[in-house]
Amino acid sequence: MIAIPEACRDRKWLSVAGATSRPASERSFTIMSYNILCQKLIRRSLFPYASSNSLKWKLRRDLLLGEMSHWKADIMCLQEVEIEYWHKIFAQHFKKLGYDSRLFYSKSKSHGVAVLWKRSKFHIVDEISVHMDVSMDVCDETLQTDNVGLVTALRFGSADSMDCADPYADSVDPEYRIDSGVPASGVQAGTEGIVVSNTHLFWRPDACYERLQQQIAMLAAQREMQEKYPGFSLISCGDFNTTPDDAGYALLTKARPVTLNEWQLDNLLPTTMIEEEESSSDTPISYAEMTTAGTSSESDDTTSKRLRLEEEERQAEIDFARDQERVQRLVKLIQADNDPLRSCYGTYADLDESYRTEQWVGEPIYTNYAKWNGTLDYIFYRPGQGLDVRDVMSLPAEERMKPGLPNEVFASDHVALLARFGCA
Repeated sequence: MIAIPEACRDRKWLSVAGATSRPASERSFTIMSYNILCQKLIRRSLFPYASSNSLKWKLRRDLLLGEMSHWKADIMCLQEVEIEYWHKIFAQHFKKLGYDSRLFYSKSKSHGVAVLWKRSKFHIVDEISVHMDVSMDVCDETLQTDNVGLVTALRFGSADSMDCADPYADSVDPEYRIDSGVPASGVQAGTEGIVVSNTHLFWRPDACYERLQQQIAMLAAQREMQEKYPGFSLISCGDFNTTPDDAGYALLTKARPVTLNEWQLDNLLPTTMIEEEESSSDTPISYAEMTTAGTSSESDDTTSKRLRLEEEERQAEIDFARDQERVQRLVKLIQADNDPLRSCYGTYADLDESYRTEQWVGEPIYTNYAKWNGTLDYIFYRPGQGLDVRDVMSLPAEERMKPGLPNEVFASDHVALLARFGCA
């Protein structure tokens, strides 16, 4: 008998409140979203509490493979998948366990996002790779952060019985996309299946504007896929680097029109990716100079300083008004073209009181537990498309994660999220 991995021992399926009764004809499947922490991103300064052993790849590899193999999710969405180890370990390991997969990554990064699915339940019929770099623009603004996403269309049914070439095998530059598994078949619009989206949005805490641009890019790819396959339901997974009180979460999940508070709007104001030069006021006006400003006693030097400051203030007002307009354009766009999503863990606080917080309603206190603790990871789905969330996997007890992750039980600084869906 195979031992249960320590990371899985105290986790159990929790029935979601409000789930409808289960018809006998219902088909079900499980899905996982997991940021597995790229080894090349590990720095001692980021995890000062961690033992040396818990940061080594050998232990982390074994813990990750053991945990994911134990859950046996029908679909897995992984973030921070290191390209080298995908080739050497993950693709081969999960192919032996009956999975097909796709990995997509940016050429400038050492990691990417992967979608894996059980060959006995699904086969791929289409995919869209989303490269959020200078080749893409949103509202006529070029994206700068080089994050990626992957949107796949998975049809119910075993790929083993299909006997035709994959029509999408050459749709993505092989330099960026890696396949693993057997060929898949084409499918006509309206056939039952799941559009599975996976992404890892920009990490910087103050980059809410950039993440909103990226959300719009991902939603556009999801919408394109669902328009092509209208009978397919949507599930959107990932590390969104967005907390439940953030504007990005509200704009994804709230009924339209969404009302954002002042704090959320302020956080959405764009931040430059390059530090701006210091103000020209390196030699500010002194108190004595201020008392003569605008009078006949004002010196030429003071006049020059005053006029320069006034011009900077006027420019700052112009820039602020422009940035507010940019934010409003994105806020309107994301609502105009997209119905709200729903988070599988959006009522988790009602299922597990130890994860309840007043900071944000419904979602768990954290999915990331490091020097900073909070909720950044989600499994979203679009209601009214034939899917019903049946259960979610409980999160580990906080005592097991203190003082932070990774440790010698949990391989990543994030925890794996799992949900069970039912559909007719």
